[in-house]
Amino acid sequence: MTKGPPRKDAPPGAAARIEALAASGHSVVGIARGLNTSKDRLHRWCEEDPALAEALARGRESERFALHNVLYTQATEHGNIVAAMFLLKARHGYREGDQSDTANKVSITFALPGAMSAEDFKVIEHEQPKTDAIPVPGKSLTRA
Repeated sequence: MTKGPPRKDAPPGAAARIEALAASGHSVVGIARGLNTSKDRLHRWCEEDPALAEALARGRESERFALHNVLYTQATEHGNIVAAMFLLKARHGYREGDQSDTANKVSITFALPGAMSAEDFKVIEHEQPKTDAIPVPGKSLTRA
């Protein structure tokens, strides 16, 4: 026995509506609103019904193709340089300026000594001369 309202299933014709809404650029929230449900329920429907998930994917691909085709047409038929540069960068990995792997990178390596036993540390502590001077940054400590 489960508590709460009965489980709501996808309405008839949901796959076609999902595909059409996704193809026209609606977000998941917008698609859910178009089906009069919540985005969480829409996600559940898509997880449980592969046909609905496929409809969402087809709709998104239709939108992607339409947008890509507009950019492609602008770049190739109308000489729109911005559209051409965007497509080169997005689809073919072009980058502006010097993007070499070593440009403007700093590499710092810290080499820390291994762990010492208390006895080894005491030996090193007794071997070092003690100074009363406080070190000044940039100047070495030397005794005259």
